[in-house]
Amino acid sequence: MKPLLKWAGGKRQIAEELFTHFPEDWNEQIFIEPFIGGGAMFLHLNPNKALIADLNKRLIGFYTHVRNAPDAVFQGITNLGNEFNKAGADNKKDFYLQLRTTYNASDVNSIESAILLYVINKLCFNGLYRENSKGFYNVPFGQKKSFPVLEENAIHDASALLKHTTILNADFETTLSHAVKGDFVYLDPPYIPLDITSSFTSYQADGFGIADQKRLAAKMLELKDNGIKAMCSNSDAPLTHEIYHGLEFRTIQAPRMVSAKASGRGMISELVITNY
Repeated sequence: MKPLLKWAGGKRQIAEELFTHFPEDWNEQIFIEPFIGGGAMFLHLNPNKALIADLNKRLIGFYTHVRNAPDAVFQGITNLGNEFNKAGADNKKDFYLQLRTTYNASDVNSIESAILLYVINKLCFNGLYRENSKGFYNVPFGQKKSFPVLEENAIHDASALLKHTTILNADFETTLSHAVKGDFVYLDPPYIPLDITSSFTSYQADGFGIADQKRLAAKMLELKDNGIKAMCSNSDAPLTHEIYHGLEFRTIQAPRMVSAKASGRGMISELVITNY
């Protein structure tokens, strides 16, 4: 299955290569993904049983409503997509901005929020998700001329998978407290930046900073001690090697797609970090 949402750092294009680094017994118990994002790996793998989580309440609300009410989600998206297509060329930006305003005012747990998240994800600039200091989504319009077609079976296939999946709005440590020996954990946190500057101590990506990277590295070692295999994707930066010291490193090539400039896109070296 393809991811329903576009998300920064999405793994759709390298999912199969990442899978080659999974242990053979990855699907014998529960597959756990604490940073679900766009869910590219989860949907690609279609695990027998899973636990997925994220700190983004609206994102978790989206997956919850896709699981529980796929028909209503599909119809709501289709209706807004049709409205966008009917809007004149000069009105499409205003239509998007109104959707964005409505989204920011909606209840984070509502089906309205879930529908709007999908729609603005498809219409915004480069599929980005970004909030300002007040917690309001503020990504500009992506100059789309038409709304991309959503196949009904894409929602229903994802819903079927999510029906045997536990969905949590939680920090990775809370999520991993549910892991037991024999489970497999895939971690895809916000990456450590490649270009470290003097302001790195204030770096935040979705609220995930250097202290969190250190917590995650320590947690991977703890999982190893408890007989739980874990794999992490991260940047191939010197600081990554330093923080995740004591774990196994493998290098892969991955596309860098989310960039404002075409010159910022292309292939880049990334790390696959494992505790096995």
